Amino acid sequence: MAWDETGLSGLQAQLAHEMLSRVTAFTFGPDVRLVRGVMTSPDRPDAGRVVLWDGRHLDNSVAYDVPLTDPQGGNIPAGDIAAALRGVASDGPEHETEKAPRDAFGIPVIDASARVHAFVAEPRFRVPDALHAAAAAFSLSPEPEDPPELRLRGFLLLDQATCRLYLDTPESQDAPPFGLDLPLQDKKGAVTVGLTAVHTALPVLLLGELERMRKDVHDPYCHTVYDLADWLSDS
Repeated sequence: MAWDETGLSGLQAQLAHEMLSRVTAFTFGPDVRLVRGVMTSPDRPDAGRVVLWDGRHLDNSVAYDVPLTDPQGGNIPAGDIAAALRGVASDGPEHETEKAPRDAFGIPVIDASARVHAFVAEPRFRVPDALHAAAAAFSLSPEPEDPPELRLRGFLLLDQATCRLYLDTPESQDAPPFGLDLPLQDKKGAVTVGLTAVHTALPVLLLGELERMRKDVHDPYCHTVYDLADWLSDS
């Protein structure tokens, strides 16, 4: 089967969508934790249970009960729960697992509710969280009912403070994408998560306003790069 440029760009968009979920793996120094399972806590319908393991030995598994709502009853975004859980799993003392009760599969279960709520009250995101959030704003299901105005074809973390998204439009799927530089930190150096305003504004910017933000750099992965860092900082 021969693929044309439009078909290949669709495959690339699917790859970017799939790999995006790997950006925020549960990594602690040299150790990596993978998600073994996600269930509803049997005794708490308002909590989810996430089981992590090292990908090799099932007896290293640990389950964490995480709240789905905040103390006021509002829902906690899944991305915030994942970010909080990374902190819980990396900062928790070793003896906590040893003393934890076990479920029917022999997996120790730790109640992370208080620490997740503390994270929601005072978020402490990391760079992978910000990269994931920025790219996810443009990453849709591989087969959406309606073609998106902007589609994620790829992404790259440039440094600790900037990411570059590779995007196209329904009219440019047979051509190289354009690059869009977005900040991952605020002016004080704190990691920021949430760039939904960019997703809303870009279709308007693409009509001509974006051209003044063109960046004089060469990137072999796209035909043009636009820098929205200053625009976002001033908005």
